[in-house]
Amino acid sequence: QVALGYTRIVSPVDGTVVSRNVDVGQTVAASFQTPTLFLIAQDLTKMQVDTNVSESDIGSVHVGQRATFTVDAYPDKIFEGQVTQVREAPISVQNVVTYNAVISVANPKLLLFPGMTANARIITAERKNVLVVPLQALQFMPNGIAPSQNSAPSPTTRVWVLRNGRPVAVPVSLGLRGATAVEVIGGPLKAGDAVIIGEVSGTNQISSTHGSLFPFGRR
Repeated sequence: QVALGYTRIVSPVDGTVVSRNVDVGQTVAASFQTPTLFLIAQDLTKMQVDTNVSESDIGSVHVGQRATFTVDAYPDKIFEGQVTQVREAPISVQNVVTYNAVISVANPKLLLFPGMTANARIITAERKNVLVVPLQALQFMPNGIAPSQNSAPSPTTRVWVLRNGRPVAVPVSLGLRGATAVEVIGGPLKAGDAVIIGEVSGTNQISSTHGSLFPFGRR
């Protein structure tokens, strides 16, 4: 009776069995390491995403920041979460160092399964209703004008605007920088100005775009 009592294994928590590693009738021996019999998810309505953030970006990631991610099972659906942990233990793979940031997300409809691959974006800063210009506008230089020795854009720089069919340099002060655009926080530039981003080789045609007001965030 005592030996039979040892054969009853009870889960320490209520939950859902995710995987079963033993079969009926299989002999289980603890020996020096307790074997894993079942993998149990305690609450599938609360999930977390373990992300690998490069060491060059980890300094901008903090607890409480908003994050979005997608999974292959629902390519058209964007899930939202929040950074709850930034772990300091480095992960080195082929001399590339990353750090783990944990994103907590609610899963009330049980759409997300354990083990899914997520493509995550952590929003480190955000601006709404601001004037922006494309990053290409900061690199444009008309033919015949020597570029500055310092090619990296500074907080105060200039962009070229098409006025009366001719390029005119306009000084601007820059703010938050994103992947494709940069915020303009000062200068005579206004929404609707045709900002030059490049020239068509061999002709006098100039490509341009218009500044506009729309929500903008660095991701």
